[in-house]
Amino acid sequence: MKTYSGWLITLVAIMAIHAAQAQVTTAFIYQGELAEGGQPSSGVYDMRFRLFNTLSAGTQAGPTLCAENVQVVNGRFTVELDFGQVFTGASRFVEIDVRPDVGTLCTAAGGYVALEPRQKLTATPHAAYALTANAANTASLLNNQPASFYQNANNLTSGTIPDARLSTNVTTLSGSQVFSGSKTFSSPPAFSAAGSPFNVSSTTRVNNLNADLLDGLDSTAFAAAAHTHDASAIVSGTLADARLAPNIPRLALSNTFTNTQVISLATQTPLALASSNTGGTWVNLQNTGGGRTWNLIATGSTNGEGAGKLLIRDQSAGLVRMTIDPTGRVGIGTTSPSSLLELAQADVNLRVRNTNDPGGGFILNTFSTLQLGIYNPTASAWGAVPANTQRSMFGVQNTGRVGTLTNTSGSPVWRNTIDDGSGNATFQGNLSANNTPRIKHFSGSEFLGVITNDSRTLIENITVTIPASGFLQIHCHSVLNVYTTTPTASTVFLELKETTGGTEVLLRESPLRLSPPLSGPDAAIESSQVINHVIPVDAGTRSFKVRVRHSGGGGGGGGTLRGADITVTYFPTSL
Repeated sequence: MKTYSGWLITLVAIMAIHAAQAQVTTAFIYQGELAEGGQPSSGVYDMRFRLFNTLSAGTQAGPTLCAENVQVVNGRFTVELDFGQVFTGASRFVEIDVRPDVGTLCTAAGGYVALEPRQKLTATPHAAYALTANAANTASLLNNQPASFYQNANNLTSGTIPDARLSTNVTTLSGSQVFSGSKTFSSPPAFSAAGSPFNVSSTTRVNNLNADLLDGLDSTAFAAAAHTHDASAIVSGTLADARLAPNIPRLALSNTFTNTQVISLATQTPLALASSNTGGTWVNLQNTGGGRTWNLIATGSTNGEGAGKLLIRDQSAGLVRMTIDPTGRVGIGTTSPSSLLELAQADVNLRVRNTNDPGGGFILNTFSTLQLGIYNPTASAWGAVPANTQRSMFGVQNTGRVGTLTNTSGSPVWRNTIDDGSGNATFQGNLSANNTPRIKHFSGSEFLGVITNDSRTLIENITVTIPASGFLQIHCHSVLNVYTTTPTASTVFLELKETTGGTEVLLRESPLRLSPPLSGPDAAIESSQVINHVIPVDAGTRSFKVRVRHSGGGGGGGGTLRGADITVTYFPTSL
């Protein structure tokens, strides 16, 4: 791993590379040496420079400077740095990061190694001069006079102060005069201007001023028949209502505005309507182009609907259409809602329409039955519902009866009931549901003849369709007449198998042991073999078969099948 170390060799005079008369800037030349493993480095490097106020840690002063492709020859390099106005007399330490040039901009992060320790910057000739620039502490710099000498106006004994050096509060002969204080003339002033001698902008009455000079009018202009004056000059008294035009609204009169009124305020309540009438505060909305008149009413103590309510009233019909009571309950068709939202009318109907679809839904309360159904609002038939009519689908009666129904007109006609009001349910048609057991059964009989270390299929295939996740309970039963033709024991198995992708998988078997003296058909015994098996299943199709197999004994076995059956029962969930 390469290590680097850098140190300050020399710091030349600020801006030494510029002409003698060029203005001194904050830039300076930095020279240093770079070594790798104790040997002077050579090549092209990227370098970053940062100033801090302490030798370690501390706060960065000024920007981070980046030097691209710096040529290092025999360990030495030179760069020009300009951190700006960051030198205020306090110590500054430069921290240098270096990396071999990798072909990317030096501002790209990665690969830099910080050189330690930071290098302290020393003063240059210009900087040394600046340290005394604010300390003119010798009398020779002030013509051998103390600073206080130049602060005493009595020491000004010659020359003339230019007008530009005077305060704005000091007047000149050629300037316009604006006096903000009272002026007293001990002798009459003389005005030689050709025009008006002076202008009075104050509204304060000037005593003893000749009335002929007011607004260029003499006393004849104030005759009752000919007098005109700017209304802005009226600053006292009260103008009587009778002097106002009829287009000016009055607080004590009913006002009719014929143009749009806009209230634009930053307050939260730009308009407030308040009335002390105990019948309520009314706002009327009226359309004279063939519409109706509506009232928005905040009720008072003597209002017939009760105090503290908000009513929307159809004035043309004289009916309250909507009510909000003091508890926040909303009533439509009633002024006394008993729940958060109440709809009240004869055979009240709540309709929900889908504008993407010709059909819609409704909730209807009629004939003591709450009905749910569909409504066809279009001019053409929609399904089984004629145009502009509705069809009930589900109902709840006040007796407790719940179920499906139809209602094309008049009283509802009940179909299937979940509860007839007494806890009983009745259904028309076939019952098919995933939440009830489903059963499939198959039985058959076949003469097997003699089987010797062989197998025969009793039931070839029974396929069941499973509607959803659950369990299958499989029951297999067969009756066998069995015997053996050898003195060696053997076994007959009743097998339950599943067929999956053409492959048979044994699920469960029931063995029957055969031993002498079952040496012929006359010595056969009758045996009833049973298999019970439960398996979890998902939705899909499963296939099963039942077989009989003889094994062992080295000789013959035999039997006849008197009967075989299989029953598969589906249960959607476990207990």
